[in-house]
Amino acid sequence: MYISLVKEIRAENREWINFAKGAAIILVVLYHSSLFLNDLGLAGSTPRLRLVLSYFPMPVFFFIAGLTARRMLTWNFKDLWRRRLLTLVYLYLLWSVIRVVFYLVVPHLRGTERSPTDLVNIALLPVWPTSSYWFIWALAIFTLLAWLLRKLPVPAQIGLATVVAVLSTTPGVLDLDNVGWDRVAANFLFFITAVYFPHAIYRLAARVRVWNTVVLVAAYIAIAVLLVPLHLSRVPGLILLESAVAVAMGVALATLLVRVKWLNFMNTLGQYSFQIYLLHLFLVAGALALLAPFAESPWLERAGNALPFLLAALVLVASLYLAKLLRRFSFLWVSPFRKRQTKSVSRRAHLNGDLL
Repeated sequence: MYISLVKEIRAENREWINFAKGAAIILVVLYHSSLFLNDLGLAGSTPRLRLVLSYFPMPVFFFIAGLTARRMLTWNFKDLWRRRLLTLVYLYLLWSVIRVVFYLVVPHLRGTERSPTDLVNIALLPVWPTSSYWFIWALAIFTLLAWLLRKLPVPAQIGLATVVAVLSTTPGVLDLDNVGWDRVAANFLFFITAVYFPHAIYRLAARVRVWNTVVLVAAYIAIAVLLVPLHLSRVPGLILLESAVAVAMGVALATLLVRVKWLNFMNTLGQYSFQIYLLHLFLVAGALALLAPFAESPWLERAGNALPFLLAALVLVASLYLAKLLRRFSFLWVSPFRKRQTKSVSRRAHLNGDLL
């Protein structure tokens, strides 16, 4: 029995998870660094690269979140609220308020979006997420949807999620004009698939070989060429296919690269991915405010191609150290309204980045 248990554990090696989250959070920070700098004309040619990278991080994060969510299907609604939804609602509202306060002090220089301090914008946050923390809101919606649909046959759930994802990722078909709702429609498929097939996913990940990874990387690049240079994003399902390949590629790369010792820092980033996501946008926005007076300087414009990478690297390091510094303030990461008997378990989970 002991031998069979060891074999099962080896067959479901999960060491790759933090590495995959580390890679995803790097791309998220790079994405936002390029996005914010582009408003100052300082992103160089990275916007097109940003588009290619955008198909990877959030599908991976939601996919990984689903891997540990299966047990919630056995809870009643009271337990679901107390053990999962309450924390997500609390964190979404808390960090949205922190963001509003932040922009009362730091100028909001992104002319492409409504000001975070707009009163209508603030009032609608619970149902119309426009803040950078839409992903927490989406996790709450995913959790509730998975629980409500739990009695439907699994193929029906995945089929429905696939149809909605195809429609929402095809430009001009199901555009809800809201980042939260659009991303919910596009990414629920990855979450619900992982909810129902975690053990199969772990076993497949354990069997990944180099040739599998090479094929997936080649497929990702090939579809990216179709989507970006050839502008075929209107082909139904092509963006969704790219995101699905991105998830598989991310898992495959992580299972291979997690063994490389000099890449151990990726695991650390993965462990703190939740905190880094919450904190990094303040640092990016702060850097944007500092750079704004010099935006037309020739030397900054010449550095446009490198600036997003440099800013992303600095922000990642600063966010990681800030997260460790703020670790003691548990109310930033865990709802203080949870019952005492479950609070310590939740605190360990969220401080280890299990939300992302």
